[in-house]
Amino acid sequence: MKRLERLAVETERRGPHAFGFAWVDRVGRLKMFKATGRISEHLGILAMAGDARMLIGHCRYATHGEPGDNVNNHPHPVDGGWLVHNGVIGNYRELVAEHGLHLVSECDSETLGLLVERGPGGRGWGLARRCAWAVDQTQEGPLVMMGLWARPQRMIVVRRGNPLCMGSTKRGTYLASLADGMPGDCVAVRDGSVMEWSFDRKGESHGSRTTDLLSRADDGVVAGACDAGAAGACRATARRAWGF
Repeated sequence: MKRLERLAVETERRGPHAFGFAWVDRVGRLKMFKATGRISEHLGILAMAGDARMLIGHCRYATHGEPGDNVNNHPHPVDGGWLVHNGVIGNYRELVAEHGLHLVSECDSETLGLLVERGPGGRGWGLARRCAWAVDQTQEGPLVMMGLWARPQRMIVVRRGNPLCMGSTKRGTYLASLADGMPGDCVAVRDGSVMEWSFDRKGESHGSRTTDLLSRADDGVVAGACDAGAAGACRATARRAWGF
C-alpha cells in the first residue's frame, strides 16, 4: 500500500479536484470508489483495495463537469468495466452527435467508454481493438486510457502522446503518468501502443502483451495536449499491476 499511496500523492500534482480507483480483488470481483477532493487527504481509503490483483486510479483536474458532482469524476463505465482517462477530448460533442451517444455526465472522458461499447463488432474486434478504435476517434489531443474488467479479468492500457511510465518489483508492475515514486528503473511505455494484462478465474496470470495502436485500429494516430493523471497496476500469480 505504501507504494500505491506515494504514486497517488505524486499523481495528485496533476489533478487535485477529485480522485477515484477501480480494482479486481483476489476472488475476481470488480469494485470502484470515487470522490471529490484530494486523495492525499483520504489515503486510508486505498486500504479497501489491499487485495487487488489489478487496479487503475485517477486524480482529476476538472475541465468538463464540476467535480462536486461525483458522476463527472473517474472512473467511468466502459462495457461492463471501468476506465480512467488522462487528456482532453476536444471533439467529444461531435462524437456524441455522430455516434448517437447518451452521456449521463458532463465529463468528456465518458465518451471513450461509450465509444468502446459502440465500436465495430464481428470477428477480430476484441476488447483491446475496440479500445484502440475508440481512442482513434478522438482526433484532437494526446491521451492515456486505462480500462479494467472482471469477466474475463483484464486490464487494457492505451497510450497516445501523453506520458506514461512503467516500473516493476517482485510484487508486480506499476504504471503512472509521473516517474516520481515509481520503483526501480522505470521506462516509458511505447507511444502509440496498446498493453493488455489478463488473468484466469483462479488468479493465474496469462501474462501481458503490447501491440502498436495502428495494428489495433484502422486509422492513424494523432497527438496534441493534456491534463490530470492516470495510473494502473496488475498482479500476476504472486505479482500485481497497479497504476495511478
